[in-house]
Amino acid sequence: MNPWRSFKCGLLALALVLPYSLEAKVTVKEILNNEQQQAKDNSEHADQSTLPGNEVATNEHLIIDEFNRQTPRSAMQGYLHAAHQRDFERAAHYLDFRNLSLQAQAMNHAELAHTLYLVLNRTLWVDTQALSNRPAGSRNEPVPSYRDLVGEIDTSRGAVQILLQRVPGDTPGNYIWKVSNATVNQVPFLRQEFGYSQAGEWLYRHLPHGAFLGVELWQWVYYSLNLLAFLLIAYLSTRIFLYLLLRAKADVSQPAKALVTGPLCFLLGIVLARTFSSEANSTLATRAIFEGATLLILAWTWFLLKVVDVIRLRLTLRLQRNNNTQAEFLLRPAGNVVKILLTLIALLVWFENLGFSATTLIAGLGIGGLALALAAQKSVENIIGAITLYASAPVKVGQVCRVGRYFGVVEEIGLRATRMRTLERSVIHIANAKFVDMEIENISERERIAYRPDIVLERSTQHQVLAQLLEQIREILEQHQDIADQPCRVRLSGFVPRGIKIDVLSYAQTTDFDYYLHIVESLNLQIIECLNRLGIALAAPEPLSFAKL
Repeated sequence: MNPWRSFKCGLLALALVLPYSLEAKVTVKEILNNEQQQAKDNSEHADQSTLPGNEVATNEHLIIDEFNRQTPRSAMQGYLHAAHQRDFERAAHYLDFRNLSLQAQAMNHAELAHTLYLVLNRTLWVDTQALSNRPAGSRNEPVPSYRDLVGEIDTSRGAVQILLQRVPGDTPGNYIWKVSNATVNQVPFLRQEFGYSQAGEWLYRHLPHGAFLGVELWQWVYYSLNLLAFLLIAYLSTRIFLYLLLRAKADVSQPAKALVTGPLCFLLGIVLARTFSSEANSTLATRAIFEGATLLILAWTWFLLKVVDVIRLRLTLRLQRNNNTQAEFLLRPAGNVVKILLTLIALLVWFENLGFSATTLIAGLGIGGLALALAAQKSVENIIGAITLYASAPVKVGQVCRVGRYFGVVEEIGLRATRMRTLERSVIHIANAKFVDMEIENISERERIAYRPDIVLERSTQHQVLAQLLEQIREILEQHQDIADQPCRVRLSGFVPRGIKIDVLSYAQTTDFDYYLHIVESLNLQIIECLNRLGIALAAPEPLSFAKL
């Protein structure tokens, strides 16, 4: 199979993988909000724990509990707070251990609390604010009145409910909320279903504990090592592919090689890591981070920017073969516009994946957005000016022109400004919006160049000699092979303060300025020879006059 065709098919496959890789049940925004809410809950929990006897007055009766288990919400918050602090001995006080199965009894209480916490981290996003804050619980759920539903976990045996149950407290007559024994009985099965792999378990137990964005340190290490392994596989794969491509198609451009060895290698490694990394060690937080697709979007953006370079090069070569230089120079600013749009789209997709509404962010700019629009006004004007210059083409890159008081060669028509190189070899940048409104004289568009020497003779020149001079100058112009036949005029135009003025109008049939100077030199030498032969002198220049101070 043709390697180049395989390359295109591979790009199509990657494009098909991307849409299915960007959906997340939990977003980074929700993780950040949850961390803020946990900090707030922990502060409230600590404040309530300092109350004498931890008494909470309600409309029903007075509840006293040292672990703050008066309501479903406070009980779940207390359990999650203790588990997050890795105080599983305390977290066990929030579980109901009555009437447990033999499998559950084989595990100690702290281990049950620990395992349940790991399972929840992997499978269920607990929104404590959605739980009832009433001692009687919520009465609008499809469970018995003494229970509250936290959520459901999908397993191979069906859905497992995570329940809170109202049970008798330590003080007679008091009722508190704990994780139901029906849920605790399912913990051994849930551990088999959602436990970490051996590698994950080893890293979890031996690496220091810590978390960033809800992801444990050992998980950062584990998935970083996975990514490095898949990047190595991608590196070897792309090198093999490039070798086959060079054998089948020797004229591969340098940008195409850089595309394969750089962004394609990185993109392939990211896609392989996202597709084949084990789910055994993932949690909701890790999935939220990965579904944010920061690296994937970065890889795709880098890849597409390089694709723009490759396409631009191929189009440039094609236009050069067709001698379409104007469209060739248009490719650079057009490519820059495409790159800017791709980058903006990537940023918007990234924000959406993180859980932030891109449209809301744009709308929320308010006055800042208005200020940004006003600041970008000149940039938009310059872009429109560039489009106007390319569409109407008053000048082209490489042409000599006079723009206002500037004279030089147009080197580049960019998105913001047009660059000119003057005869003094200095560089001038003129904003496109200003450039299109200036007087533009295109010197390179001349089909021929005028020859109009300034000849002023002395007043004492004799009539006969003057007539001979006019006739000889006509003969010189008519006999010169590079001077056009029409118009070719030599006339005594009149008198000036300096003397007698001869008007000469003719055109050199060339657009090459260097060759034009050669023609002018030849004509001037012949005219000087005629003046010397006829004994005619040129009029002296007018004397300089100085104003009196």
